[in-house]
Amino acid sequence: MQQTPYPQQWDNRHIYPALDCPELEADMAQARTSLDELTTFIGTLALVKGQPDALQDFLREVRLRARHIRNIGWNVAILAACRGSQDARDVLAKQLASRARALNADLFKTLAPVEDLMLALSEVEFTRLMQDPLLGEEAYRLRHERLLQDQRLPVAAEQLVIGLGTDGLHAWGNLYNDLVGKIRLVIDGREMGLAEASNLLSSPVRTLRREAFDAISAGWEGEEETVAAILNALNGWRLELSRQRGRSRRLDALDLSCHQSHIDRATLDTLMAQTYLARGLGQRALGLMARRLGIEDMGAEDLFAPPPAASSREIPFEEAIAIIAEAFARFDPEMGDFARMMAEKGWIDAAPTPNRRTGAYCTKFADPVEPRVFVTYSGTMDNVITLAHELGHAWHNWLIRDLPMSQRGYPMTLAETASIFAETLVRRALLEQAQSLEEQLAIAWAEADGAATFLVNIPARFDFERALVAAREQGYVPAGQLKAMTDEAWGRWYEGSLCRYHPMFWAAKAHFSIAGLGFYNYPYLFGYLFSLGVYQQLMSRQGAGERNVAEAYRALLRDTGRMSAEELVAKHLGQDIREPAFWQGSLALVAAAVDRFEQLVV
Repeated sequence: MQQTPYPQQWDNRHIYPALDCPELEADMAQARTSLDELTTFIGTLALVKGQPDALQDFLREVRLRARHIRNIGWNVAILAACRGSQDARDVLAKQLASRARALNADLFKTLAPVEDLMLALSEVEFTRLMQDPLLGEEAYRLRHERLLQDQRLPVAAEQLVIGLGTDGLHAWGNLYNDLVGKIRLVIDGREMGLAEASNLLSSPVRTLRREAFDAISAGWEGEEETVAAILNALNGWRLELSRQRGRSRRLDALDLSCHQSHIDRATLDTLMAQTYLARGLGQRALGLMARRLGIEDMGAEDLFAPPPAASSREIPFEEAIAIIAEAFARFDPEMGDFARMMAEKGWIDAAPTPNRRTGAYCTKFADPVEPRVFVTYSGTMDNVITLAHELGHAWHNWLIRDLPMSQRGYPMTLAETASIFAETLVRRALLEQAQSLEEQLAIAWAEADGAATFLVNIPARFDFERALVAAREQGYVPAGQLKAMTDEAWGRWYEGSLCRYHPMFWAAKAHFSIAGLGFYNYPYLFGYLFSLGVYQQLMSRQGAGERNVAEAYRALLRDTGRMSAEELVAKHLGQDIREPAFWQGSLALVAAAVDRFEQLVV
């Protein structure tokens, strides 16, 4: 493998040489000109209504013109977001992101009359138009949106919502990101940003973990009124929009979330009910971790603690890539080659930077269709698993790069399938290859940590957000109440497995302040258990000597942007995820993992 330098940062120069380069400015100017022309063209829509052939030609032309504008807006937005992740204080990145958002919002406003037409067509006319190969690329997306046709506002109102959202709804999410870059902490005598401080929560030294935890909490307490305003604004906006849309049929926030997640409400209800029954698995994992750490008062500051045996080992970035690539390749050689390619092409940004945003993610450019991964890598096993998680997302995006853009978008529930499947491949490979008790413990620890995170922490987030939405419907929710709601949600799921909770989690966790999507957390639980079910089925097929198992997995991923979760599982796995049996099978795998961990700890 080509040597991959550490630290590593993105190389996006073939997209645009710089944020202020002439090539980017020329494309933005061209996009604006094309948008003006498209606006004029769509103004002739009334002339082709009622003329089937003319309408079909009209819609084809709209789609072709819009595609080019969308690609430019998408690429510029991603480029600005990438730079903003590296340095949340970069003024040029903020300005460019604002321009890209405005372009994309203006495009969607321009397309609103066409969207309104497509959602209101008779089933006969809609079906006829979807026979056209170009228009049919959006058949699934449009059919899905037609389910909520009664929630549409008049075209002018829809355009107003889109326009106001740029500097309204989304501005609140941007404010949160600005706070992340602004907060500076002093830990262990050093000044640092939140991203670097968050990595210290994985320190083997408990006093350092506690110091980092207290500093992070204090940093957010200093901004608690601002974050409270952000959460109230985001949820207030969504609730008011839901009220305006629900004149004939009011949908609650979870109904809308399920629609966005492309799952039935019955699926979510079954998932959460089965997880609550299994919460003891996550609590037992935490108890075993505390025993191994030799602590009797495990608190929130210990949730990311590494196993003692592996505490002194730092894994170089190049080794992390090799570990992941080899684990991927055991399942699918092309998947392993892909992981190496991501590193060799500079498509992974892992180097700590002073004003870096927290967290990790995968994103993608529209043209050329290329994925990018963002992590803050410091050499821990947790970092390796996070990198595998994001490379799983990237593999998913790479597999569908040849599909139309509308089929390259998939819901979070199914997005997390590929990422957690990738984590599972790496963990299982490392466990099988472990040559010492310490190595086995390190991997079993990661599995136990996953059980605690997904079966306890994620559901606690979900409960908190449900309580937040319900409280916001009654009025403004102050910071003190947000802390109390967090403690209540953690108490319901962690119960006595922790001695101290995390009252500032509502502020510290960025997921609650994402503007474009509420209930951002339960899809991780869905993806965790769903991916284990997929893994179990595919491995059993592979064990039985079935060929083309990797191809079967690829086929499943390629359908994620053109099927609901229920349809996807029925087609590729032959099961019904609205029923408890599917989730119980996945939870049995989690129980086996916790049992393995217990055998190593006791």
